[in-house]
Amino acid sequence: MNIKKSIIIVLLCVILIAITIEITRTEFIVRLNRNKNFELIDFESASGSKIEESLLQNLSSEKSLIIYDSEKEVFVKIKNNFEKILDYAKKEYETIDVKNIRTINNKYDSIIIVMEDIRKLSNINELMKYVFKGGNLFFAFRLDMNEGFSRISRKLGINEFGDYIDTAGVRLLDNLLIKGEGFELREEEFIKNSAMSLRLTRDCEKYAESIDGVPLLWKKKYGQGKIAYFNGTMLEEKMNRGFILGAIGTLEEDFIYPIMNTKISFIDDFPAPIPEGTDEIIKRDFGRTILRFYKDIWWPDMLGMASKYNIKYTGVVIGTYNDEVEKIEPGSTELSIKDYIYFGRELINNDGEIGIHGYNHQPLAASELFDKTLGYKPWKDVDTMVDGIEEINRLSEEAFPNYSFRVYVPPSNILYPEGREALLKADSDIKIISSLYNHSYYRDDYEQEFELSADGIVEFPRMTSGYVNSPENQWLVMNGVTCHGVFSHFIHPDDLLDSNRNQGKGWDELLREYDKLNRRVFDDYRWLPGMTASEGANEMIKYLLCEPKYEKNDEYIRIYINNFFDRTYFILKTKKEILDLEDCNIEEIDKDIYLIEAYRPICQINFKR
Repeated sequence: MNIKKSIIIVLLCVILIAITIEITRTEFIVRLNRNKNFELIDFESASGSKIEESLLQNLSSEKSLIIYDSEKEVFVKIKNNFEKILDYAKKEYETIDVKNIRTINNKYDSIIIVMEDIRKLSNINELMKYVFKGGNLFFAFRLDMNEGFSRISRKLGINEFGDYIDTAGVRLLDNLLIKGEGFELREEEFIKNSAMSLRLTRDCEKYAESIDGVPLLWKKKYGQGKIAYFNGTMLEEKMNRGFILGAIGTLEEDFIYPIMNTKISFIDDFPAPIPEGTDEIIKRDFGRTILRFYKDIWWPDMLGMASKYNIKYTGVVIGTYNDEVEKIEPGSTELSIKDYIYFGRELINNDGEIGIHGYNHQPLAASELFDKTLGYKPWKDVDTMVDGIEEINRLSEEAFPNYSFRVYVPPSNILYPEGREALLKADSDIKIISSLYNHSYYRDDYEQEFELSADGIVEFPRMTSGYVNSPENQWLVMNGVTCHGVFSHFIHPDDLLDSNRNQGKGWDELLREYDKLNRRVFDDYRWLPGMTASEGANEMIKYLLCEPKYEKNDEYIRIYINNFFDRTYFILKTKKEILDLEDCNIEEIDKDIYLIEAYRPICQINFKR
């Protein structure tokens, strides 16, 4: 009798547990759950800790001078790129057109030359004296072979030179990019230069060359100063900013600059309406419908990746794939509320975030796109776009009450000014726009910088995309991490279903590629913490608002951080041996490269003498 009672009690407990688990999965419980998103810093009113002005008065700031030739557009673009890089690195600089140069002032710590005809700089001898007495000089574009160049070529480290040649790809001979030493990129359409055929003197320190061995970047001592020379033409591209910052850093003994320190992974079109039926590849490989494949295979694989490599996903929801742009009917979304809750709950429970992709996949533009081949339709007007935004918000709030859907990713990374107006006009919590950092093939791309906009929007771009661990993606990752301390990547769940995007690969092969990409980022940049887009935006806000200054000598670097919040991160490149620390943590992340975490507004790194 006792045995029977025990069995009945055990069965009742099992049934009760099963019922409890099932109840917790219901939409009712999800709606009762007061889901809360990460709190975002209000950057328009935020203010960090301030340092007494008396402590900053006697600090000597390092300052660069950019001399450029305004008569060619490429030099204006390179000049603009250098200015933006120095802005991000919080370095002081001045810019001047070569035609306005009267004298070379020794007050600058470094001078950057952006031109090809050195004869336009009438006081070239003065420039060389500036270097000889201890100044630093960087030539950011290969020079013309003329009599002006011939007079200084040996001082630049050039022993012999010949014709101009077109070079392809790049090979890194040093960790100019963090964890980049030995990296090779052979794709000639991705990186190409017009370079000078030359041989260097033996006292040059080489940092990069083309795949066929043409020197691209090197440094040479001249007197008490240093000269860095780039033998190419590619430095106007944003995708090379980490390379440029690394080149600038070769001229400074203790090179230090702030970074964001964040790793973000977006999933576009997720959650989204899932096609009914099956797909040829999915049926062949997994014997499932498309819906069952995403629930049983794709999503568990993605969660496994997140657990293994410290990833927090930011999924951006889409309501329907219709092309309605004239009138938005209430309740016209096709995304199943059940599927939305299922995938959205999994995102949130795995420390992820839900953002907005759109009511449909029509970019927010009321005028026709430049690129007609994309097949998108212009919206009727701003008010119709607002209706669309509020319709997807309505569905989202029904699925997840009290949740702040703060992130917006433009469909196909296209957002026209009237679309931005609609985002701000709509009744929504959108505060972050995440599009593209590097321009793609299309004229319509909404290209961004990491910025805090006057209209209250946080501009947080994505830098890489796709499942494939290509050398091109690796180059973009290294540049993003070196320049900003950021990995910002996106994929689509339906890449597998698109013959162009899947490159003929099934899911198992795409998963292996994606695993390689994330494993390399995790192994090389383990110090980058996985974050949601909102968490990363907070780090960006603190990074952009901080105002660091430095006191440097042979014994220490003291960092003063005005507008300090809870933490500020820096990259330090130095060959000195570190003795101890004050009010900061430090970690060596590559040879002679360190990550500094400052947890007080004033901190210090002491060196062994």
